[in-house]
Amino acid sequence: MEYRKARPDEREAYIDLANYAFKIDVEAVLPKVYSKDIESSSIHMVAADEQGRLRAQVAIYPEPMNVSGISLRAGYLGIVSVHPRARGEGHMKVLMNKWLEEAPELYDMVVLYGQRQRYEYFDFTLGGVKIKYSVGEVNCRHALSDANVNGLSFRPLFEVDGAAAFARKLNDARPAFVHREEQYMSHILNGLEQKAIGVLDGDKLIGYIVVNKAGNEVTELAMADVNDVPRAIKGYLAHSGQEWIAVFAPEYETELNASLSSFAENYAIGTSDSYHIINFARVLEAYLTLAYRTTGLAPGEFTAVLDGQPVTARVDENGVTVERSAKPGAIALDKKQAQTLLLTPQGRYTGANVPAGWFPLPIYWYTADKF
Repeated sequence: MEYRKARPDEREAYIDLANYAFKIDVEAVLPKVYSKDIESSSIHMVAADEQGRLRAQVAIYPEPMNVSGISLRAGYLGIVSVHPRARGEGHMKVLMNKWLEEAPELYDMVVLYGQRQRYEYFDFTLGGVKIKYSVGEVNCRHALSDANVNGLSFRPLFEVDGAAAFARKLNDARPAFVHREEQYMSHILNGLEQKAIGVLDGDKLIGYIVVNKAGNEVTELAMADVNDVPRAIKGYLAHSGQEWIAVFAPEYETELNASLSSFAENYAIGTSDSYHIINFARVLEAYLTLAYRTTGLAPGEFTAVLDGQPVTARVDENGVTVERSAKPGAIALDKKQAQTLLLTPQGRYTGANVPAGWFPLPIYWYTADKF
Protein backbone atom coordinates (compact mmCIF):
# COMPACT_ATOMS: atom_id res chain seq x y z
CA MET A 1 0.00 0.00 0.00
CA GLU A 2 1.28 3.45 -0.94
CA TYR A 3 0.45 6.46 1.25
CA ARG A 4 0.85 9.81 -0.53
CA LYS A 5 -0.84 12.97 -1.79
CA ALA A 6 -3.44 12.52 -4.52
CA ARG A 7 -2.54 13.42 -8.08
CA PRO A 8 -4.61 15.79 -10.28
CA ASP A 9 -5.44 12.88 -12.63
CA GLU A 10 -7.04 11.06 -9.66
CA ARG A 11 -9.79 13.64 -9.19
CA GLU A 12 -12.54 11.26 -10.30
CA ALA A 13 -11.16 8.48 -8.09
CA TYR A 14 -11.07 10.47 -4.84
CA ILE A 15 -14.51 11.94 -5.53
CA ASP A 16 -15.93 8.49 -6.27
CA LEU A 17 -14.41 7.10 -3.07
CA ALA A 18 -15.97 9.89 -0.99
CA ASN A 19 -19.34 9.43 -2.68
CA TYR A 20 -19.23 5.67 -2.12
CA ALA A 21 -18.13 5.92 1.52
CA PHE A 22 -20.59 8.67 2.55
CA LYS A 23 -23.38 7.92 0.07
CA ILE A 24 -23.54 11.57 -1.01
CA ASP A 25 -22.66 13.69 -4.02
CA VAL A 26 -19.64 15.64 -2.71
CA GLU A 27 -19.55 17.88 -5.78
CA ALA A 28 -23.02 19.12 -4.81
CA VAL A 29 -22.58 19.04 -1.03
CA LEU A 30 -19.10 20.62 -0.93
CA PRO A 31 -18.78 22.76 -4.05
CA LYS A 32 -16.11 24.99 -2.45
CA VAL A 33 -13.80 21.96 -2.53
CA TYR A 34 -15.09 19.75 -5.34
CA SER A 35 -16.60 22.11 -7.90
CA LYS A 36 -15.27 21.30 -11.38
CA ASP A 37 -13.45 24.64 -11.56
CA ILE A 38 -11.42 23.91 -8.39
CA GLU A 39 -8.25 21.78 -8.25
CA SER A 40 -8.15 20.10 -4.84
CA SER A 41 -6.02 16.98 -5.30
CA SER A 42 -3.14 18.29 -3.16
CA ILE A 43 -5.26 18.51 -0.01
CA HIS A 44 -5.96 14.75 -0.12
CA MET A 45 -3.70 12.17 1.53
CA VAL A 46 -4.59 8.80 0.03
CA ALA A 47 -3.87 5.11 0.39
CA ALA A 48 -3.40 3.43 -3.01
CA ASP A 49 -3.01 -0.31 -3.53
CA GLU A 50 -0.68 -2.06 -5.99
CA GLN A 51 -3.20 -1.56 -8.78
CA GLY A 52 -3.34 2.17 -8.06
CA ARG A 53 -6.88 1.99 -6.65
CA LEU A 54 -7.64 4.45 -3.86
CA ARG A 55 -8.72 2.58 -0.71
CA ALA A 56 -8.80 5.44 1.81
CA GLN A 57 -8.30 9.19 2.08
CA VAL A 58 -8.09 12.09 4.54
CA ALA A 59 -8.08 15.72 3.43
CA ILE A 60 -7.25 19.05 5.10
CA TYR A 61 -8.81 22.18 3.61
CA PRO A 62 -6.67 25.31 4.26
CA GLU A 63 -8.57 28.10 6.01
CA PRO A 64 -6.41 31.16 6.73
CA MET A 65 -7.99 33.28 9.44
CA ASN A 66 -7.99 36.77 10.85
CA VAL A 67 -8.60 36.69 14.60
CA SER A 68 -8.81 40.21 16.02
CA GLY A 69 -6.21 41.38 13.52
CA ILE A 70 -3.88 38.42 14.08
CA SER A 71 -3.26 36.01 11.21
CA LEU A 72 -3.85 32.38 12.12
CA ARG A 73 -3.17 29.37 9.92
CA ALA A 74 -6.05 26.92 10.32
CA GLY A 75 -6.88 23.78 8.42
CA TYR A 76 -10.19 21.92 8.47
CA LEU A 77 -9.83 18.14 8.34
CA GLY A 78 -12.52 16.12 6.64
CA ILE A 79 -13.62 13.61 4.01
CA VAL A 80 -12.17 10.82 6.17
CA SER A 81 -13.25 7.88 4.04
CA VAL A 82 -12.28 4.23 3.69
CA HIS A 83 -13.53 1.88 0.98
CA PRO A 84 -15.89 -0.66 2.60
CA ARG A 85 -13.69 -3.55 1.43
CA ALA A 86 -10.61 -1.96 3.02
CA ARG A 87 -12.02 -1.21 6.45
CA GLY A 88 -10.20 -2.57 9.47
CA GLU A 89 -6.85 -2.50 7.68
CA GLY A 90 -5.51 0.57 9.53
CA HIS A 91 -5.43 2.99 6.60
CA MET A 92 -7.23 5.83 8.42
CA LYS A 93 -4.69 5.71 11.25
CA VAL A 94 -1.75 5.90 8.87
CA LEU A 95 -3.25 8.78 6.84
CA MET A 96 -4.25 10.79 9.90
CA ASN A 97 -0.78 10.46 11.39
CA LYS A 98 0.92 11.37 8.09
CA TRP A 99 -1.16 14.56 7.88
CA LEU A 100 -0.46 15.47 11.49
CA GLU A 101 3.27 14.95 10.92
CA GLU A 102 3.14 17.50 8.07
CA ALA A 103 0.72 19.91 9.78
CA PRO A 104 3.24 21.90 11.90
CA GLU A 105 4.80 23.34 8.74
CA LEU A 106 1.42 24.44 7.43
CA TYR A 107 -0.95 25.17 10.32
CA ASP A 108 -1.22 26.65 13.79
CA MET A 109 -4.34 24.60 14.43
CA VAL A 110 -6.30 21.79 12.76
CA VAL A 111 -10.09 21.56 13.20
CA LEU A 112 -12.71 18.89 12.51
CA TYR A 113 -16.15 17.70 13.50
CA GLY A 114 -16.71 14.05 14.22
CA GLN A 115 -17.20 11.46 16.94
CA ARG A 116 -15.26 12.60 20.00
CA GLN A 117 -13.45 9.42 21.06
CA ARG A 118 -12.59 8.47 17.49
CA TYR A 119 -10.49 11.61 17.08
CA GLU A 120 -9.15 11.80 20.62
CA TYR A 121 -6.79 9.03 19.49
CA PHE A 122 -5.23 11.70 17.24
CA ASP A 123 -5.04 14.39 19.94
CA PHE A 124 -8.17 16.34 19.02
CA THR A 125 -10.20 17.88 21.85
CA LEU A 126 -13.89 18.75 21.65
CA GLY A 127 -14.37 22.36 22.75
CA GLY A 128 -14.87 25.95 21.73
CA VAL A 129 -17.98 28.01 22.40
CA LYS A 130 -21.24 27.98 20.41
CA ILE A 131 -24.40 29.77 21.53
CA LYS A 132 -27.77 28.47 20.34
CA TYR A 133 -30.87 30.67 20.65
CA SER A 134 -34.43 29.37 20.31
CA VAL A 135 -36.94 31.80 18.80
CA GLY A 136 -40.62 31.13 18.23
CA GLU A 137 -43.64 32.91 16.87
CA VAL A 138 -44.78 33.80 20.38
CA ASN A 139 -41.48 35.65 21.00
CA CYS A 140 -42.00 37.67 17.85
CA ARG A 141 -45.61 38.44 18.73
CA HIS A 142 -44.72 39.85 22.13
CA ALA A 143 -41.04 40.89 22.34
CA LEU A 144 -40.88 42.02 18.70
CA SER A 145 -44.33 43.54 18.36
CA ASP A 146 -42.73 46.89 17.42
CA ALA A 147 -40.26 45.40 14.92
CA ASN A 148 -41.43 46.68 11.54
CA VAL A 149 -41.13 44.04 8.81
CA ASN A 150 -43.01 46.05 6.19
CA GLY A 151 -40.94 46.16 3.02
CA LEU A 152 -38.73 43.22 3.99
CA SER A 153 -38.38 40.38 1.52
CA PHE A 154 -36.29 37.21 1.32
CA ARG A 155 -34.67 35.95 -1.88
CA PRO A 156 -31.91 33.49 -2.75
CA LEU A 157 -28.85 35.57 -1.91
CA PHE A 158 -26.95 35.11 -5.14
CA GLU A 159 -29.89 36.17 -7.28
CA VAL A 160 -29.20 39.68 -5.97
CA ASP A 161 -26.67 41.82 -7.84
CA GLY A 162 -23.46 42.35 -5.91
CA ALA A 163 -24.29 39.68 -3.34
CA ALA A 164 -20.84 38.05 -3.29
CA ALA A 165 -19.03 41.31 -2.60
CA PHE A 166 -21.63 42.25 0.00
CA ALA A 167 -21.30 38.90 1.79
CA ARG A 168 -17.52 39.15 1.82
CA LYS A 169 -17.68 42.66 3.28
CA LEU A 170 -19.91 41.49 6.15
CA ASN A 171 -17.74 38.45 6.81
CA ASP A 172 -14.54 40.51 6.88
CA ALA A 173 -16.12 42.94 9.37
CA ARG A 174 -16.45 40.21 12.02
CA PRO A 175 -14.05 40.24 14.99
CA ALA A 176 -12.77 36.84 13.79
CA PHE A 177 -13.27 35.25 10.39
CA VAL A 178 -12.07 32.66 7.92
CA HIS A 179 -11.00 34.36 4.70
CA ARG A 180 -13.62 33.68 2.02
CA GLU A 181 -12.80 34.24 -1.63
CA GLU A 182 -15.44 36.39 -3.28
CA GLN A 183 -15.51 34.33 -6.47
CA TYR A 184 -16.43 31.20 -4.47
CA MET A 185 -18.85 32.84 -2.04
CA SER A 186 -21.86 31.04 -3.50
CA HIS A 187 -20.07 27.69 -3.15
CA ILE A 188 -19.19 28.50 0.46
CA LEU A 189 -22.55 29.75 1.73
CA ASN A 190 -24.64 27.19 -0.15
CA GLY A 191 -22.44 24.23 0.78
CA LEU A 192 -23.25 21.37 3.17
CA GLU A 193 -26.88 21.41 1.98
CA GLN A 194 -27.46 24.94 3.23
CA LYS A 195 -29.27 27.85 1.60
CA ALA A 196 -28.09 31.45 1.63
CA ILE A 197 -31.02 33.87 1.73
CA GLY A 198 -30.73 37.57 1.11
CA VAL A 199 -32.63 39.98 3.37
CA LEU A 200 -33.87 42.97 1.38
CA ASP A 201 -35.54 46.17 2.51
CA GLY A 202 -37.31 47.30 -0.60
CA ASP A 203 -34.73 46.66 -3.29
CA LYS A 204 -31.72 47.14 -0.98
CA LEU A 205 -29.75 44.16 0.34
CA ILE A 206 -29.32 44.70 4.09
CA GLY A 207 -28.08 41.29 5.21
CA TYR A 208 -28.21 37.57 4.68
CA ILE A 209 -29.28 34.43 6.51
CA VAL A 210 -27.82 30.95 5.99
CA VAL A 211 -30.22 28.15 6.91
CA ASN A 212 -30.11 24.37 6.97
CA LYS A 213 -32.00 22.20 4.49
CA ALA A 214 -35.12 22.09 6.67
CA GLY A 215 -35.09 25.85 7.16
CA ASN A 216 -35.41 25.65 10.95
CA GLU A 217 -31.79 26.42 11.84
CA VAL A 218 -30.10 29.73 11.10
CA THR A 219 -26.44 28.75 11.03
CA GLU A 220 -25.25 32.22 10.05
CA LEU A 221 -26.83 35.65 10.39
CA ALA A 222 -25.08 38.75 9.04
CA MET A 223 -26.70 42.18 8.91
CA ALA A 224 -25.08 45.41 7.77
CA ASP A 225 -26.80 47.13 10.71
CA VAL A 226 -27.21 45.06 13.88
CA ASN A 227 -30.40 47.00 14.63
CA ASP A 228 -32.02 45.09 11.76
CA VAL A 229 -31.49 41.70 13.47
CA PRO A 230 -34.93 41.65 15.19
CA ARG A 231 -36.66 42.60 11.93
CA ALA A 232 -34.76 39.94 10.00
CA ILE A 233 -35.57 37.17 12.46
CA LYS A 234 -39.23 38.15 12.76
CA GLY A 235 -39.54 38.39 8.99
CA TYR A 236 -37.73 35.11 8.33
CA LEU A 237 -39.87 33.22 10.85
CA ALA A 238 -43.00 34.34 9.01
CA HIS A 239 -41.40 33.72 5.61
CA SER A 240 -40.29 30.19 6.51
CA GLY A 241 -43.56 29.09 8.08
CA GLN A 242 -41.61 27.53 10.97
CA GLU A 243 -43.07 27.54 14.46
CA TRP A 244 -39.60 27.63 16.04
CA ILE A 245 -36.12 28.28 14.74
CA ALA A 246 -32.65 27.94 16.23
CA VAL A 247 -30.09 30.70 15.67
CA PHE A 248 -26.39 30.00 16.22
CA ALA A 249 -23.78 32.63 17.09
CA PRO A 250 -20.20 32.90 18.34
CA GLU A 251 -19.64 34.36 21.77
CA TYR A 252 -17.41 37.17 20.47
CA GLU A 253 -20.07 38.76 18.22
CA THR A 254 -21.32 40.77 21.18
CA GLU A 255 -23.80 43.05 19.41
CA LEU A 256 -25.44 40.08 17.69
CA ASN A 257 -25.74 38.22 21.01
CA ALA A 258 -27.14 41.28 22.79
CA SER A 259 -29.84 41.55 20.15
CA LEU A 260 -30.76 37.85 20.03
CA SER A 261 -30.79 37.48 23.81
CA SER A 262 -33.24 40.37 24.14
CA PHE A 263 -36.07 38.39 22.57
CA ALA A 264 -35.15 34.68 22.29
CA GLU A 265 -37.14 32.19 24.37
CA ASN A 266 -33.95 30.61 25.73
CA TYR A 267 -30.36 29.82 24.90
CA ALA A 268 -27.82 27.03 25.35
CA ILE A 269 -24.03 27.15 25.32
CA GLY A 270 -22.34 24.20 23.65
CA THR A 271 -19.12 23.11 21.99
CA SER A 272 -17.92 24.11 18.55
CA ASP A 273 -15.92 21.35 16.81
CA SER A 274 -12.76 19.50 17.84
CA TYR A 275 -9.31 21.06 17.81
CA HIS A 276 -5.69 19.96 17.51
CA ILE A 277 -3.55 22.92 18.57
CA ILE A 278 -0.05 22.97 17.12
CA ASN A 279 1.21 26.46 18.00
CA PHE A 280 -0.09 27.14 21.51
CA ALA A 281 1.42 30.61 21.85
CA ARG A 282 -0.06 31.78 18.55
CA VAL A 283 -3.53 30.42 19.31
CA LEU A 284 -3.44 31.89 22.81
CA GLU A 285 -2.41 35.31 21.54
CA ALA A 286 -5.11 35.36 18.87
CA TYR A 287 -8.06 34.25 20.98
CA LEU A 288 -7.12 36.01 24.21
CA THR A 289 -6.82 39.22 22.17
CA LEU A 290 -10.23 38.48 20.63
CA ALA A 291 -11.79 37.95 24.04
CA TYR A 292 -10.09 41.05 25.48
CA ARG A 293 -11.48 43.25 22.69
CA THR A 294 -15.01 41.80 22.73
CA THR A 295 -16.32 40.15 25.89
CA GLY A 296 -13.46 41.42 28.07
CA LEU A 297 -10.80 39.70 30.19
CA ALA A 298 -9.75 40.15 33.80
CA PRO A 299 -6.17 41.40 34.24
CA GLY A 300 -3.70 38.72 35.21
CA GLU A 301 -1.00 36.31 34.16
CA PHE A 302 -0.88 32.66 33.09
CA THR A 303 2.35 30.70 32.70
CA ALA A 304 2.72 27.04 31.74
CA VAL A 305 4.47 24.54 29.54
CA LEU A 306 1.81 23.30 27.12
CA ASP A 307 2.71 20.10 25.28
CA GLY A 308 6.37 21.02 25.65
CA GLN A 309 5.83 24.65 24.56
CA PRO A 310 6.58 27.28 27.26
CA VAL A 311 4.17 30.22 27.29
CA THR A 312 3.42 33.19 29.51
CA ALA A 313 0.33 35.27 28.79
CA ARG A 314 -0.50 38.60 30.41
CA VAL A 315 -3.49 40.89 30.31
CA ASP A 316 -3.17 44.46 31.57
CA GLU A 317 -4.30 47.96 30.63
CA ASN A 318 -2.22 47.73 27.45
CA GLY A 319 -3.91 44.57 26.20
CA VAL A 320 -2.65 41.02 25.70
CA THR A 321 0.97 39.88 25.45
CA VAL A 322 2.15 36.30 24.99
CA GLU A 323 5.77 35.24 25.42
CA ARG A 324 7.30 31.92 24.36
CA SER A 325 8.80 31.31 27.77
CA ALA A 326 7.54 30.08 31.14
CA LYS A 327 8.37 31.11 34.68
CA PRO A 328 10.25 28.75 37.01
CA GLY A 329 7.89 26.23 38.56
CA ALA A 330 5.25 26.69 35.84
CA ILE A 331 2.83 23.80 35.51
CA ALA A 332 3.57 21.35 32.68
CA LEU A 333 0.58 19.87 30.84
CA ASP A 334 0.51 17.25 28.12
CA LYS A 335 -1.40 17.95 24.90
CA LYS A 336 -4.72 16.57 26.11
CA GLN A 337 -4.51 18.44 29.42
CA ALA A 338 -3.44 21.66 27.68
CA GLN A 339 -6.26 21.57 25.15
CA THR A 340 -8.78 20.66 27.85
CA LEU A 341 -7.62 23.73 29.78
CA LEU A 342 -7.82 26.12 26.82
CA LEU A 343 -10.94 24.77 25.12
CA THR A 344 -13.35 23.55 27.80
CA PRO A 345 -14.80 24.50 31.20
CA GLN A 346 -13.29 21.24 32.52
CA GLY A 347 -9.84 22.84 32.30
CA ARG A 348 -10.39 24.17 35.82
CA TYR A 349 -9.61 20.67 37.10
CA THR A 350 -6.07 20.57 35.68
CA GLY A 351 -4.63 22.45 38.64
CA ALA A 352 -3.35 25.33 36.52
CA ASN A 353 -3.41 28.82 38.02
CA VAL A 354 -5.51 30.81 35.53
CA PRO A 355 -7.22 34.21 35.96
CA ALA A 356 -10.98 33.83 36.21
CA GLY A 357 -12.85 33.81 32.91
CA TRP A 358 -9.91 33.38 30.57
CA PHE A 359 -10.88 29.92 29.34
CA PRO A 360 -12.45 28.34 27.39
CA LEU A 361 -11.14 30.39 24.49
CA PRO A 362 -13.99 31.73 22.29
CA ILE A 363 -13.17 29.55 19.26
CA TYR A 364 -16.09 29.07 16.88
CA TRP A 365 -16.62 27.73 13.37
CA TYR A 366 -19.48 28.75 11.11
CA THR A 367 -21.03 25.77 9.33
CA ALA A 368 -20.25 27.33 5.95
CA ASP A 369 -16.54 27.17 6.77
CA LYS A 370 -16.60 23.49 7.71
CA PHE A 371 -15.44 20.65 5.50
